[in-house]
Amino acid sequence: MNIRFAAGDDIPAVARFNQRLREGGRGEEQIALRPELPGEARYRPAGFPVYRRMMIAEDGREVRAAVMLYHNNIFIHGKKQDCCWLDMPISEGIIDRRYSMAIIPLLKTALRYEPFLMSTGAGPVDKVSFRLLTKLKWKNRVVPFFFYPVKVTKVLLGLSYFKKHAKLRYGALLGAYSGLGAGLSGLLALSRRIAPCLSGYEYSMEKAFDDWADRIFEDCLPDYGVAMRSDATTLNILHPPDKPSLTRLRVRRKGAKNGAGQDAGQDVGWILVASKRMKNNHLFGDLKVGTLVDGFGRAADAPTLVAAGIDHLAETGADIIVANFSHEAWVKACRRSGMLAGPDSYYHFVSPGGSPLFEDTCPPHEIHMARGHSDGMWSLV
Repeated sequence: MNIRFAAGDDIPAVARFNQRLREGGRGEEQIALRPELPGEARYRPAGFPVYRRMMIAEDGREVRAAVMLYHNNIFIHGKKQDCCWLDMPISEGIIDRRYSMAIIPLLKTALRYEPFLMSTGAGPVDKVSFRLLTKLKWKNRVVPFFFYPVKVTKVLLGLSYFKKHAKLRYGALLGAYSGLGAGLSGLLALSRRIAPCLSGYEYSMEKAFDDWADRIFEDCLPDYGVAMRSDATTLNILHPPDKPSLTRLRVRRKGAKNGAGQDAGQDVGWILVASKRMKNNHLFGDLKVGTLVDGFGRAADAPTLVAAGIDHLAETGADIIVANFSHEAWVKACRRSGMLAGPDSYYHFVSPGGSPLFEDTCPPHEIHMARGHSDGMWSLV
């Protein structure tokens, strides 16, 4: 196998690689035909350290394995370090055993290129990528999953997850048709209107991240043992302003108006949300799913940021709202906002060179990890 970074003229071969996977019954596992991050072409200054490249293993005829390396900076106790997210390590070996080993030299080459690699979303435990990374001695920890049923009756009837388990299915039907679901929906709506977390705060939708996001990142970074780079330039590369499915909520304390009649309230943070109408989804059926994609601010203000995200998604028609957060302040914020803990299947993986993550000096509850980190959110967006 020849291991190298892909060039533009390799894209037809990658498309053929995807086609063979589809013909082999693995159409859900595809490598992107555009290696760049969503906003890389328009919003990345020359030389900026946030970008993505595709690495391939080819045998002189066809691409047999591929992986995306998304370059970023991680801050560990305030100190910046280069790293890469590993996205979609996939081999033709999942449909043709002749190529089952192609992924190994590819991953070893990626580790030599950047020893500090991470990946998210590699679950459940019987998934090929989960078994592979575990075998290569990557450490992993689950990123807690939370959900908030805005329209309880609709969720009880619409969740595909319930339909796969007899006891859950009958329980859901009972809850939906007994009126319990409608009652719970009313109570949740009332609790949102009187939520103490939003008292004294307001949020606004922003077209893009700007210098206010830079100030938030600089001021609030000391609250986190580990956090990804989240300045305005990085956020606009990852979540570009021209992507209509994403909504940026800037949260501020209510303050007096300045001379120009503009609100002078102090920024406390931001939360990025998204919503998508599902269609025959294996978990959510046809529900409209809202996602708390990412957020940043003082750890003490996490309840306000989560509440703002839930309030906006509920007001804009979400049937159910989901989130994954690892930092203890955000986990507590989800619970305080009425979100329920769901089955954990979302994992944060770190390569052997990713020290000290998951060690005593960097335990998982001090790491700010969200659904939007890596490329884990795209199935929900």
